[in-house]
Amino acid sequence: MERLRTECQRQMAEWRDRFRILGVDTMTAGDFEGTGVDTYIDLSIGFSVWLPLLDEGYYLPYGHVDMRGVPGFEFLTDDSAFKASDSQLTRSVVIAAISPYLSRSNHGKTFHMGSARYDLHVAIKDGYEVRGCVWDTLDAMNLMNEHEAAYGLKPLIAKYGPLFGVNGPIYTFEDMFGNRSPAPFNVELVGIYAIKDVLYGWRMFEWQYAQMALAASADGRGKLLECYALIDSKLPETDVFMARCGFEIDTEGLARLAADFKPKLEAARAAVFESYGIDADFVRKMDRVINAKKIADWIVAQTKRIAKHAETQAKWRAQAAEDEAAGKTHLKRYKDAVERIRALEAEALSPADEEHAPLYTDEFSITNGNHLAYLIYDYLGVRDRTGQFKRGKVRSTAADVLDAYYEEEEALKPLATVAAYEKLLNTYVEKIPAAVEGDGRLHSDWKAGGTSTGRYSSSGYRGRPVDILSEFETEE
Repeated sequence: MERLRTECQRQMAEWRDRFRILGVDTMTAGDFEGTGVDTYIDLSIGFSVWLPLLDEGYYLPYGHVDMRGVPGFEFLTDDSAFKASDSQLTRSVVIAAISPYLSRSNHGKTFHMGSARYDLHVAIKDGYEVRGCVWDTLDAMNLMNEHEAAYGLKPLIAKYGPLFGVNGPIYTFEDMFGNRSPAPFNVELVGIYAIKDVLYGWRMFEWQYAQMALAASADGRGKLLECYALIDSKLPETDVFMARCGFEIDTEGLARLAADFKPKLEAARAAVFESYGIDADFVRKMDRVINAKKIADWIVAQTKRIAKHAETQAKWRAQAAEDEAAGKTHLKRYKDAVERIRALEAEALSPADEEHAPLYTDEFSITNGNHLAYLIYDYLGVRDRTGQFKRGKVRSTAADVLDAYYEEEEALKPLATVAAYEKLLNTYVEKIPAAVEGDGRLHSDWKAGGTSTGRYSSSGYRGRPVDILSEFETEE
């Protein structure tokens, strides 16, 4: 903490106003190690920080655990495992020491968090909030280049590191610990990795900051750094606040909407059948089209069956005729031949043609893509414009393609009505109550730039099962 204080004092003297556009006096790179990646359940086990002017990094361990001999942790070796006798810091002491700094909004921090905003969530679980988190190197990279193959810190360092003095080899978290928490590994191993991480994070931040500044000054028109400073730098703390706060859901109101929409959806589905005259004749014609290959294969197979049937009959007739000519009709062989001929004559094989081929589809389903394609492209004759939306594809019934058709094709109005009610029910009215958490609120994981258009996206929190709490239950 003394070194951190020295770093901040030096920065305010030597880098005065360097990060003024971000609204902070100083900048350091930080990172938490944790028991896992669940933002609501997992806990931090240590904090690392890089001090750029002092050119020093520190790892403060306080949550490592001895897991030797525990089933499932056989991968640990004496050299890599944390041992109960190993020294580490006390969680409460570390938090008391670092939280005043991490909570100061004028002292800037950069993390490589991306959509999870993991580090800010972790601090909240430890009883304080990180302020001044004005740079997220993952989000910044997405702003600089939306076509990166991967946005993890290590892939970015491997690609861009040589531009700012970080050369390989670059080891990923999986290289070091696999798909596991670093908690059962020894402090030195995790510490070296963690300090490298914040060093990489700082170098990435410096390079991104400089590149954005260049883009902003090249011709006097670019505003990349200004855009990031005024908008993106505010998002990490805002996103975490929204995620943890959640949304209060009017479940009773949604239940009323469900009761209202479901009968209307059934009526709209019935209207589809009535409007398009979907009856047994329609289904048969559809079956002939969408199952054309199956029918062709059946005709080939049926032709072979008919030929084989005729060949077998001829064989037994020849046998019976031979016995009759020789006067051996009293033999069992003759009686068997006659019986076989009678049985074969009783078999009524359908002609090998389309008319007599079996029916592979006996009903029309609005949710079946092949059925919809037949109705839209074959029966109604809607011009196939799939290629405008999905290169190389044809006859699509994907929602985005159909939405475009619904706006232009009056003939598809009955289907559009069904789609509207299905979207309301399946996307919102029935889905939202199922995603409400135990606190009665809907929590989302927000993703800045989570869509191809650069808009926000969100996904529901999928926490771990809570049945572990059953061990605390009593019969009472």
